[in-house]
Amino acid sequence: MEKENLNLQTPDEPVLKEERGEDAIKPPDTEESGFLTDALALLPAKTILDETRLAGVLGVTPRTIRRMVSRFELPPPVSLAGRSVWLAGRVIAYIEAAAERAERAAKERARKISEYRA
Repeated sequence: MEKENLNLQTPDEPVLKEERGEDAIKPPDTEESGFLTDALALLPAKTILDETRLAGVLGVTPRTIRRMVSRFELPPPVSLAGRSVWLAGRVIAYIEAAAERAERAAKERARKISEYRA
C-alpha cells in the first residue's frame, strides 16, 4: 500500500511542485521573464533549507545556488548529515548586509562624482 501524499500547506505558503524529478518550491505568481519572491522571508528564521529547497525558493537551479555561493551572493552552506544546508534567517541577513554594502558604495560613488563635477 502506497503512502498518501498529504498537502498540509496553508494558502500563504509556497507551493511544492515536481520539477525534473526533484521537489522544488514554486514561488506564487511567477512570470516567464522573472519574479520577485517573498517565499524566503515567509519562512521561520530557523528553517533549514537544503540546496534543492533553497533553489526552489529563489527560483533557480541547485547549480546556480553553488555558483551564487562561489560569487559570495549567498552565505556558504553548513554541512548537516553530509548535506549542504542553510538557515533561512541567515540567508536573509546575508542578503540584507550585501544590500547595505551596495547602498553605501553607491552613495560613495555619487559623492565622488559630485566632488569631481564641482
